[in-house]
Amino acid sequence: MQAYIGNIIPLSEGDLPNKACTVILFAGCDFCCPYCYSKDILDFKEEFLKDLKEVKNEIIKNADFIDAVIFSGGEPCLQRQALLTLARFTKENDLKVGIETNGSRPYSIKSLINENLLDFIALDIKAPLKKNIFQKVTKSGTFFKTTNDVINNIRQTLKLLKENENKIQIEIRTTIVPGLIFRKEDIFEIAKEINELNCIWVLQQFIDEKQVVNPTLIKLESPKKSFLNDLKNLCQKKYNNLRIDIKTV
Repeated sequence: MQAYIGNIIPLSEGDLPNKACTVILFAGCDFCCPYCYSKDILDFKEEFLKDLKEVKNEIIKNADFIDAVIFSGGEPCLQRQALLTLARFTKENDLKVGIETNGSRPYSIKSLINENLLDFIALDIKAPLKKNIFQKVTKSGTFFKTTNDVINNIRQTLKLLKENENKIQIEIRTTIVPGLIFRKEDIFEIAKEINELNCIWVLQQFIDEKQVVNPTLIKLESPKKSFLNDLKNLCQKKYNNLRIDIKTV
């Protein structure tokens, strides 16, 4: 079996809290967020095709030095069979499995959960689950799938995580981007969606020095840490169940 693999990072300590990981970056994504840092692997290009034996060999090579394998991208859940195959292999080698996903493919996530393959999930909720702003932030609506379809799928993913919150370590991530996703009203909408979920919500700082999909965003200044802390405090006053962390450069 082959899969579109954009890159393999042998050792990372930032993707799963307090764990050393190998990160497998699947190529291809169903979103095209203007602030995305992974613009080079958003498409299914022939150059990214890799035999899964090669990927498995990389996991084995690193197995003595890592605690987990994280499947990221792009969007790993678009290649369900390859994801399941690699997750099974990871578990067979006594390593934990994590995914970083936009949540648009709940059936892939459900397959991982049904086989007890998933230990950690980082769900990137990029915007309030309302059609206009969600489409503006993600560019996810297409001729084949509407923005409302995508939003419904993300809500299915949230429901699935709620049902399994005692078995899986859950992290929700939202990147704060000046001029795009930064208004407290929008952040409150996301808070309302996840308030009852047993998770950590990470408010991430947009990094202005990285190359992104929309080059005009490179001119933006990163939001100040004090601004992120203000958002955190406002959310926790309104939704005091939330556990919120701040991630800055």
